[in-house]
Amino acid sequence: MPGKRARRKLTKKNQRKRRRQKQAKERDKLEEEAESQRLLQPEYQKWVQKQREMEEFQRLAEERELQDAEELWLRREAIAQRQFRMDEAKRRQEQEEVERLQREQAKERAERQEIQRKQREEEIRKSAKAAAEFDAMMESMNEYLNNPRLEKPPSHLLRVMETHPEERPCEFFSRTNCCRYGHACTFNHRRPMLARILLIRHFFNHSMLQEKPPHKEYASAEEHLELTEQDLRSDYDEFFDDAVEELEKFGTIVNFRTVRNTLEHLRGHVFVEYTSERSALRAFTNLQGRYYASKRLNVEFSNLKTWRGAVCGLSLTRKCPKGNGCGYLHLFRNPNNLFNTNLEYTTTPKGERPASQTPKAKTPSWDDHNEHGRNWRWSESPEVELENHNNLGNSIKNSNNRQVLKNSKSRRDRDSRRSNRSEASKRNRSSSESSQDDHRSNRRHQ
Repeated sequence: MPGKRARRKLTKKNQRKRRRQKQAKERDKLEEEAESQRLLQPEYQKWVQKQREMEEFQRLAEERELQDAEELWLRREAIAQRQFRMDEAKRRQEQEEVERLQREQAKERAERQEIQRKQREEEIRKSAKAAAEFDAMMESMNEYLNNPRLEKPPSHLLRVMETHPEERPCEFFSRTNCCRYGHACTFNHRRPMLARILLIRHFFNHSMLQEKPPHKEYASAEEHLELTEQDLRSDYDEFFDDAVEELEKFGTIVNFRTVRNTLEHLRGHVFVEYTSERSALRAFTNLQGRYYASKRLNVEFSNLKTWRGAVCGLSLTRKCPKGNGCGYLHLFRNPNNLFNTNLEYTTTPKGERPASQTPKAKTPSWDDHNEHGRNWRWSESPEVELENHNNLGNSIKNSNNRQVLKNSKSRRDRDSRRSNRSEASKRNRSSSESSQDDHRSNRRHQ
């Protein structure tokens, strides 16, 4: 049954195909007959001839356009090829220039590396030489300190270091041993290797010496809430007692001058003058690497010749128009006017100084503990100071009454030490003046 249906369907399909073919042939035949009849007409022949001419013209126009487009493309290609050759030549030139610059840079880099290598070798050589000189200097310093038979220091300790020997001396540094430009100054700074005067830079630190404008929030604060000159005076007296108590361990102090200028290169400097270079050297070696109030000390020797050229004369009468921003020294007044001797009176040769001014006690050490205990501000590192400060705060919280008694006792001890220092200072001043008068009288007789 399915086979018959498929055959019947195929037969119908073939019949339809034959009918379409027959119709197509009849249509083509009719079209040919109609075309042959139209060709016999003169008007149709003219139309056909015209169509042929138009087709030919269209073909020629298309060929001309194609030829013009090809010629335009060839011209563009020639221009592009010429531009490409120019760009290629320029690229090669730039590449050659880059390679030349790279070669020059490599050569310069090699020369610079060679110079840096030589500089490193020179620095290593200089550092080794400086280390050897430093070791030799420290050995000579220790020998000079530990050998009391050496009356005069070695000659190499009496040298003067210069920053720019070919330049003229810096006027401010020569007068005050301080310069606002520091190591960047183009003039010559002369520093002694050994002297009787020590300069401890930024030793005394206080908020009233800071050169900062007041904050807007606190600009309109009441006056009794701000720090006053009396607070600064009280803090300096406490600092004076702390510093002198330690510095007197190394020898007899002649002068103790603290700078109260607010300029950065002068703020809080302390000049300490001893009776001999040995005492100053002992203090210098013991103060190296020490901390005061968690701040490391910067100690050096000073070749200050006179206070007259360093101190601002108008500061003594408080009439300096620049105030504490002056470039010359403004000094604190020491309690009871202690250690305030004219520098000119203590510049006599060492052989003419009284022998009693040289301390003969054993060399003090930072490890020694007195009966009252070491001052909490002096420490070998800031960590120790912080620990002591925390312990001090805990002890204050736990025993307020005991702390009040301790403060009263330390105040009485401080007053007694001040009176003793005042009497010793007067005796030293009188002895130095008498020795100066004897020296002057001897010179007159000669």
